[in-house]
Formats: sequence, structure tokens, C-alpha cells
Amino acid sequence: MIRNLPSHRCPESKVTPALASDRSLGLHPIVVGFDECQVPFEHEKYGAELESICTDIAKRGPALGIVGMFATQRPDAKSLPPGISNNAVLRFCLKVMSHTANDMVLGTGAYKAGVRATMFTRSDRGICWMSGEGDDPVIAASAFVDAPGAEKVVARARQLREEYGNITGHAIGEGPAETAGLDILADVLKSVGVDEEAVWCERIAARLAELRPDVYGEWKGENVTAALKPWGVTTGQVWGQTDEGEGVNRRGIKRADLAVVIICCDADRQAA
Repeated sequence: MIRNLPSHRCPESKVTPALASDRSLGLHPIVVGFDECQVPFEHEKYGAELESICTDIAKRGPALGIVGMFATQRPDAKSLPPGISNNAVLRFCLKVMSHTANDMVLGTGAYKAGVRATMFTRSDRGICWMSGEGDDPVIAASAFVDAPGAEKVVARARQLREEYGNITGHAIGEGPAETAGLDILADVLKSVGVDEEAVWCERIAARLAELRPDVYGEWKGENVTAALKPWGVTTGQVWGQTDEGEGVNRRGIKRADLAVVIICCDADRQAA
């Protein structure tokens, strides 16, 4: 998307607030958060792959509105790879027990310069040194959110995402992706008859479940919407008849739109 935007809209190849606010571009901010991040990085099978992905997020993500958040109690090289820690702009350090741990978080020389998270006591819970926001590190207090408060935050966040239209994956009951690339487009096309101009998403979900029950068995209409959105297949109101013969409008897709996307993807793949 960034590469295809005209230079007057994106002169520095970066996501700006104006671009992020344009819903048609899909360049809204994305936050990737890892608490106890040493757990995935030390994973025997996937650790190296996750480290590579997260390092890329740390290096290139901020310019594209993708923010990585990595929390660990001791950010040594094993818990937080140098490729990530060296590119961490904002740093928050709660109470630590030594100057070594202090400088691991806030940067080499921080303790010597007087920026010392060792000064905090048990009663200073939630208070930290924060660096990277201004010219000099500052002492800041985090917001305390208990379980009931967290539920309200999450409920509000989900409402905003539903209004925006980007609820996907686990949030809508979708398991790990078992299809990749053009497979989902091809399967959806198989589920729409050549004589059908447009079909409801819920009807497509039912047909997909029949086509590949092991993959799409639990899918509903919103799963179809979410799976097609990254490919640029938009949904809209489609007139159709229920099994009882009642005519109603429901969310669906046009077969022609799907076919065009598949053709374009095939062309891009052959060019690559």
C-alpha cells in the first residue's frame, strides 16, 4: 500500500496520522505485545523464527505504524535479543536490584548518569524511569487497572474494532490458519456458482464447511468477511432469499469482485 501511494500523499514512505485515519487504506496502527517475552524467544522450535519476525518489527515497524511492546524481568541477550533491544525507542524500567539490570533496560551509562531504578521502594509500585519520549529520562507513574477495569477497556476496544471492521482470528472463534495464500480465494470461488451474481457470506461459510469440513467446519459469515478483507474483496448488502423464501438483505460478496482479485493475484505471482 505504501509503495503504491502517490508521493504527495506519502512523501517519506511512512504512515502518517492522516494516512492512518483513512479507513480505505487499512493503515491503522497495529500493536504487537509480548509479556514475559523470553518465553517465545527461548522456544525450542519457533524461537529463532519469532526472533527474526520481532526484530523486523522493532526495526521497520514504527515507520509503518506497527508498534512492538516487549516486557521481561531481565532483558539480557537471551530474554530480549540485541536486534530488538538496540532498536527499542521507548524504555520503561520499574524497580530493579542492580546497576547491571538498570542499564540493561535504560541503556549503558544510565546508572552512572543518575538514572537509577534501584532507588524505588516497594511502595513505589507502578512508578518507573521512562526514557525515549523527550530529551531526558523522566520518572513516570503507570495507570493501575484492576480486573473489572480491564474488562471495560477490552469491551470498549472490541466495540471500536467491530465498528472499524477488523475483528479477525481468535477474536471471532477462528483457529490457526490452515489455508494460505490463494487457497481461500479459490475455495470461496468454488462455493459461488457461475450463475450467482452475489452470495451471502453466511451461505458461503456453510458451503465451505461442506467443501473442507476439517478447515472451515466452524466458520460463520464473519469468518468469510475477515478472510477476504486482506485480499481487497469487500462485502456489501446483498439481496437474497432465505430457506423459507423470504427476501432480505444480508452481507455478502459479488462473484465478479472475487474473480478479479484472483486474476490479479495470479498475475502478480507469475510476474514474481
